[in-house]
Amino acid sequence: MARLEKNNAEGPARRDSPSDNDIPARSRYRPPRRAVTAPQPTIKGHTIRLAVASAIGIAVMFALLMLAVQYAQRDWTRKNQRARTSQAPETDAAKEMVPPPQGPQGWTYELRPSATPRQLRRLASDRFISNWWRILARGLADRPHPEIRMSCLRMAMAVDGEDAEILNDLGVLHLQQKRMKDAAAQFQSVDQIRPGFAPARFNLALCAIADRNPALAIQLLGQYLGQRPTDTTALRLQATLFSQTGRPLDALRMLEKFLKTQPPDQPLFLEAAVLAVRLGQNGNAIRYLETAMNGNPIQTVVRTYQSPAFREIRLSGEGDALAARLASKARAAFSAPVPTEDVQPLRATTPEAKIR
Repeated sequence: MARLEKNNAEGPARRDSPSDNDIPARSRYRPPRRAVTAPQPTIKGHTIRLAVASAIGIAVMFALLMLAVQYAQRDWTRKNQRARTSQAPETDAAKEMVPPPQGPQGWTYELRPSATPRQLRRLASDRFISNWWRILARGLADRPHPEIRMSCLRMAMAVDGEDAEILNDLGVLHLQQKRMKDAAAQFQSVDQIRPGFAPARFNLALCAIADRNPALAIQLLGQYLGQRPTDTTALRLQATLFSQTGRPLDALRMLEKFLKTQPPDQPLFLEAAVLAVRLGQNGNAIRYLETAMNGNPIQTVVRTYQSPAFREIRLSGEGDALAARLASKARAAFSAPVPTEDVQPLRATTPEAKIR
């Protein structure tokens, strides 16, 4: 203790030799290492980054779209200019530069002035056919130029005069062009020239139907059926008119009278079945369907049985046996291939004007 006080008084002691408790000085200082973790982005920062990236992507896509639109407009303008240039009339210089076409040149055949009279004399000198114009007019029935048929009919009248058949053909032409007044006038002229001409009666009935006069149409169709009682189109049309005017019983009696001598393939059996079921004659309706099933296509019979007119028969159970027979026959018909010669064309239900 006395030594420490003496050293303090005298000043710092001089170190002559190292002591055992002294710590040696380090050559350099190394700070302790610490584990550093990158800061995680927050939800707000992530949202901002995502919004910025989306905006940049949209801007790039919009720029590409505008470039594509500009390219398409420029290409369309070029094509229009090329088209106008190709359609523009050629100048004299361009015509001179174009070389003349190589190869044989065609020529146009022109008839001589005497060709038409010679053909007319040839047609008029036929020993078997006196008037070729009528045949030509009927042969052009499906052509889209009715004025040619009109000219042929007028030439036929110039050769043989006004005939009932020619006037009827002229009225049919007017009727096909929806000229009802002109057609009715022609058919009435036919009736004056040849009273009771059957095609004119049927065509006058069509004109009466177009004028919404079913009573006159029924009368004219009755006169026509008196001359041609086996015309299926007229019978169907007459039955339809009877049904529409509140006389379905007369229509059914007319069809029954006609169907007594007809084979099972007659399609009017289906019409009679529908009329019978509307009048409450369920037994007759089923009998007519059974008869039609033996000759008519099974698809048509099934379609008729499934119509709303047979709803009560289907629900009451009266037609269960007929339905079973239809199903069995349909399975047999559709299970085997149908020969080509057995396929029948569909019957036209729209009445057309009578020519003959």
